[in-house]
Amino acid sequence: MAEKGKKSKLGLVLLLVLALAGLTGGGVFLGVKLAGGKKPAQPPPPPPLKTVSLDSIVVNLADGDTNHYLRVTVVLAVPAEEKVAKEVEAKKVELRDLIIQFLRHKTFAEVMKPDYPTKLKEELKQKINAYLGGDKVKEIYFTEYLAQ
Repeated sequence: MAEKGKKSKLGLVLLLVLALAGLTGGGVFLGVKLAGGKKPAQPPPPPPLKTVSLDSIVVNLADGDTNHYLRVTVVLAVPAEEKVAKEVEAKKVELRDLIIQFLRHKTFAEVMKPDYPTKLKEELKQKINAYLGGDKVKEIYFTEYLAQ
């Protein structure tokens, strides 16, 4: 009789383990199915940009005791919308002047720091966007950066 009780308990434990495994597997399967296996929503791609070159700019740096200069070629990336691109094209002269006036106050030591070109891009982007009104310039690229 003791053997029969052990067998029935063992059978009951085995049945419970199998039921639990089945429920766990079913839960995982349903979770994946209900989630649809969908990828998370991706943000929309950024709008296309158009580049506007402001050509090469050469300025004397603000070192009073020595003669140093900085030559940069600045390219602005703006939304490809015709209205914005035309506005930036029409204001190239003013933008070049703004950049020249800004760069004239920089020193040779400042522009020679390894991380300065990146910092300068951000500073110029802020100044140009403030002048244009709004967030029209999305990126600034230097195709030439030479200090001497």
